[in-house]
Amino acid sequence: MHNIDEMPARLAAFLAAQEPGWRDVQVTSYEVMTGGYSRLLAKATVRHAGGEHTFVLRGDPPADRQLIHTDRAVEWDVLSAMHAQGVRVSAPRYFDATGEHLGTKALVLEFCEATSLLPYLAGTGGDEHREAADRLAEAAATFHRIPVSALPASLARPASWDEYIGRRIHEWKATAEAHVESLPILRFVAAWLDARRPPEVPLTLIHGDFQTTNLMRDPDGGLVILDWELAQIGDPREDLGYFKAVAQAAGPDLTGIDVDAFCSRYCELTGLTAEQMNPAVLAYFLILGVIGTVRQLVEGGAGVARGDNKLMTSIFNLSSIMFGQMMWLQATRQLDQAFAAAPAPEA
Repeated sequence: MHNIDEMPARLAAFLAAQEPGWRDVQVTSYEVMTGGYSRLLAKATVRHAGGEHTFVLRGDPPADRQLIHTDRAVEWDVLSAMHAQGVRVSAPRYFDATGEHLGTKALVLEFCEATSLLPYLAGTGGDEHREAADRLAEAAATFHRIPVSALPASLARPASWDEYIGRRIHEWKATAEAHVESLPILRFVAAWLDARRPPEVPLTLIHGDFQTTNLMRDPDGGLVILDWELAQIGDPREDLGYFKAVAQAAGPDLTGIDVDAFCSRYCELTGLTAEQMNPAVLAYFLILGVIGTVRQLVEGGAGVARGDNKLMTSIFNLSSIMFGQMMWLQATRQLDQAFAAAPAPEA
């Protein structure tokens, strides 16, 4: 998909087959995009007798150069459902489900005329950051409140919240056991999380990689959500905890500008109670919510050790696991202090 000599012709032929009404289809520009951390990205301008379009192609790299392994068909299903539900996403247009036409399984999305949120936040502050925090709560709520019945059948349905949260906690221990070397902190985190489970909430769609680099700001201030490859049905608070965790390394932490106000706004939009979502619960999910990424990054490093992964990025990413260890320990200590200081429940 990054072969700029052959891709314009392949893309033009693919689009001509998808849109029989288009005449004289030509790809007038095709460029590789930076920023595709786990997938190949390219931007193409397409002209035909009826007009001009700009698309983004998102596809799989070769198997031995995949940072994480996810399914483009599931991502297509999720994107299509989110677009139909009115969630702000890059609109899905076409899907090469086999890779026969575009060289790899690939999504073709409408190019989004919006500003990446991370540099926008870096150049602003104060009122702009407080507004962005409100928009973050609103963006999360737009897909967290979609009924599970309206989600694609390709997403697995957990049997219950208890089954799901238990499985997510167990992932910490399983990741430690499957790694090529001992990581006892992962077993400690699993035991700590299991002993302090938060109140149950309804399961919903979760993004799985909800962070500023996957968000763009529309001119009206609303947030467009990108990169749904890790989406699944789970506890919605994981997305907010994950956002908070990533923001410790790549701030600002929009959830922490006024954490009480953020939690209250999110509860107002989703119908959760203050017991189900509050600063302590958010901090709990700062730990639990990162396991999906932690597992993938640890496995990437293990793949290099085994010789079946050639990515230097996988080695570099192990540094984030070291940073995470400090963050998890600090969060568990702070939460234990908060739990100890909290008044005992009434009999």
